[in-house]
Amino acid sequence: MSDNSPRIAVLATCFNRRDTTLAGLQALRLAAQGIDYTVYLVDDGSTDGTGAAVAAQFPEARVFTGDGSLYWNGGMRKAWREAMVDAPDYYMWWNDDLLLEPGSIDRLLTFQREMEARHGPRVITLGKVVDPETGSVTYGGYVRVPGASRLRFRRVADDGSVCVTMNGNCVLIPARAVQDVGIHSEHYSHASGDVDYGLRASRAGYAIFQSPHIVGSTPYNFAYAAKQNQLTLTNWRFVFTHPKGIPWKEWLHFCRLHGGWMWPVNFVGRYLKIIKFGA
Repeated sequence: MSDNSPRIAVLATCFNRRDTTLAGLQALRLAAQGIDYTVYLVDDGSTDGTGAAVAAQFPEARVFTGDGSLYWNGGMRKAWREAMVDAPDYYMWWNDDLLLEPGSIDRLLTFQREMEARHGPRVITLGKVVDPETGSVTYGGYVRVPGASRLRFRRVADDGSVCVTMNGNCVLIPARAVQDVGIHSEHYSHASGDVDYGLRASRAGYAIFQSPHIVGSTPYNFAYAAKQNQLTLTNWRFVFTHPKGIPWKEWLHFCRLHGGWMWPVNFVGRYLKIIKFGA
């Protein structure tokens, strides 16, 4: 590690999956060899001893606690605030279920610097995440689908295209973005916070690129997607109000902020698409 190595603050949050978190941190350690990094991990009220185990096994991690009400977006916001005190050069979002490949953070940082050299300092880099069995991309960057709606997205092609937004599984963000864009929005509890940040960053003049290299593996969470996308007579309260559903106040804010003139259609349309009659 040279004296000129950038300092990276790895931001993460966890809840009650101790083995997953520990395995992820071990992979992160291998992925970050030669990198000056510190992990800022928010343990959001785990009851399985996750926070204590991390503190005992990973001295490079600083563990902060939540009361169980932060969820992903709130936990990441708290981690970011804690990391800002130390003024790192970059912030890296990292999901604790992402098994990074050895050396992947160095490759991500190299790609970031290449893009900064070409496009200026307002650059954000995404790590391309794949399924461990199929090798297909599970999380990464998005571009808009052509058409009237501004809230229809598809995965970016591997052709160097600029993304308009992204998933938050592995994202490298320069420190200056805190002043230009801010941190995770307080308007979201769990989902939408990563996509919202990407859209706000694009609006602020940031070019978002997906790294051509795979950074690691995470299976797509089909169970979560299925639960979130079924509106029935028995689960309507979950869908409309629970942080892991599609809470209407959060979705309303997202649509009004990013949907343009079609935001009312986007707001209503998402719920209409997931209604399951007779359930």
